Amino acid sequence: MRQANSRQALVWLVMICVGCLSAEARQAHGQERSKVRISIPSASICCLHLFAAQQWKVFEENGLEAEIIQMRPQAANAAMVSGDIHYFAGVGPNSVAATLRGMPSRAVWFASDQLIYSLLSRPEFKTLKELRSKRIGVGGLGDTSEVSLKIGLEASGENPKDFVILGLGSPNLMNALESGSVEAAQLNPPFLFYAKRRGLRDLLNIGSHVKMPPGGLTTLVSTIQNRPAEMRRLIRSMQMAKRSLLQSREKGIELMIRYLKVNRETAEDTYVEYQKTVSGSGVPSREGIEQIVKSLQSLGQFVGRKVAFEEVADARFAREVAKELGHKVD
Repeated sequence: MRQANSRQALVWLVMICVGCLSAEARQAHGQERSKVRISIPSASICCLHLFAAQQWKVFEENGLEAEIIQMRPQAANAAMVSGDIHYFAGVGPNSVAATLRGMPSRAVWFASDQLIYSLLSRPEFKTLKELRSKRIGVGGLGDTSEVSLKIGLEASGENPKDFVILGLGSPNLMNALESGSVEAAQLNPPFLFYAKRRGLRDLLNIGSHVKMPPGGLTTLVSTIQNRPAEMRRLIRSMQMAKRSLLQSREKGIELMIRYLKVNRETAEDTYVEYQKTVSGSGVPSREGIEQIVKSLQSLGQFVGRKVAFEEVADARFAREVAKELGHKVD
């Protein structure tokens, strides 16, 4: 009897110890989890990796508690300087121009290698020439959408000044086009495929004229210096989520249906384009940054200025994570 009681007491003691250890582990895990606020320009294909990391708990696995906030790029720049957000989910003309104007920020990760933008018009317009003096909606003035549109128009022999370009915010472009508030709009997936099915006319494949890496991650130099471990975990989370998206077509399509709020057919088309354009290693490239700078200079900004890669980008952490995950990088 005494032996049975001793055995039972030992069992209870082990259970109590295990419970204490579990509680300590949970507490330690909670202490390690960093809260990060990330702004996105729109709920579109450019930010799929963030939605995936959140939905599939990749952030949590890497000790992060991420809040994703939608705001225009210009507002995001101010919010990052003020400390209201920590990261901006994008690398493009707006973020690079802000850095070159003196904002202490750097591009630290690339999401994709190629734009997927097209200019779609109402059915009555059949050529770019017919759109002259007409209103064209873009996501925002000064960002990737406006800059790439102007470059695409010039490459097609048109003068961007012959068109009325309006920054409406990406979520409002489709409604503006259908209501007649604008005669044309620059769209990317999934809205691009939805618009085509609605009978709108594709007048210009902008992505074929503009080689620019849209999407990614930009943050302040102070964040790079003071929160390196957190930033490394964030880049790892996004890279892991991106890899999962590419490896699981069905999970990716379901994610698009939920977060982009599209039907299955549009999600399937969007997934195909995502596979074509996504960046493998995520490491910011010199070529990509040069393309962004050249696009700005072609529009009359920073003309004659020689911009070093290190002025606008810091690839160290993305390179470390890429190697850790098995990518071959220089």
